[in-house]
Amino acid sequence: MVETSSSIDSRFRSLITETHEGETLNLCYQCSTCSGCCPVFRYNSQFNPRRIIENTLLGKRDRTVKSPEIWLCTVCHTCTEKCPQGVKVSEIIIELKNLSSKEGLFPAHLQEEAKALLEFGMVSPPTKAILSRREKLKLPVIENAPPEEIRTLTSATGFDKLVEGRKSEEETQETGVVEE
Repeated sequence: MVETSSSIDSRFRSLITETHEGETLNLCYQCSTCSGCCPVFRYNSQFNPRRIIENTLLGKRDRTVKSPEIWLCTVCHTCTEKCPQGVKVSEIIIELKNLSSKEGLFPAHLQEEAKALLEFGMVSPPTKAILSRREKLKLPVIENAPPEEIRTLTSATGFDKLVEGRKSEEETQETGVVEE
């Protein structure tokens, strides 16, 4: 595919480098250490941290922010620890995920987890079997965070609107984001 000037956003690189961790972006010289040490890349070549950084450096905003691959990062920080230039790759990917989220482009399973958090006070409530085992082992009861408090916090931060604002599958297909 040939890149056109309309697919390059010269402000995108600056937007990332103006963030606290993004200031290291310009230090990258594309050595591929990040991809070489990435446990996700080892099992899924679709996720390539070097390519994500390259697209960010080149100002390919849509290709980067609308890419489902950014959501494959487990934020293990191995890339950041190993980078010989000190590029905070995982932190930059978090910034890209934040931008993607603000556009409503995040995986459906994350929306469901957020909804569960707002409703129950935890993402994965324990099953009856887990509660029974914990009781037999004399482990403390797992307390849910009060959902009212969580809703107050998410409302104050705008997270609740973000969760509601996720684009539908039809909308994400129009923007080029592939669902899981």
